[in-house]
Amino acid sequence: MGTFWLVTGGSLCAVLVLVIISWLQWLQLRQHRVELAVLRELLQGLGGIIQRLEQEKAELTAGLRAETGQVELLKRRLSQLRG
Repeated sequence: MGTFWLVTGGSLCAVLVLVIISWLQWLQLRQHRVELAVLRELLQGLGGIIQRLEQEKAELTAGLRAETGQVELLKRRLSQLRG
């Protein structure tokens, strides 16, 4: 009868250890999900910033192109006036 109680007690201890390990892993998983949600929000924010910067770059490039054209036009007019 002593062996039976020893095996039963050992089994219960093993089950208790497995339950504790499972609970700890569940807590860790929950923390990882929270961190993942925060990182997703940050990534979406960065995506919006990148899109805004790309749009500003396109606008600035178009403005620079127009100004360059205007400078060339003024150079031609100046050379005509001098010539």
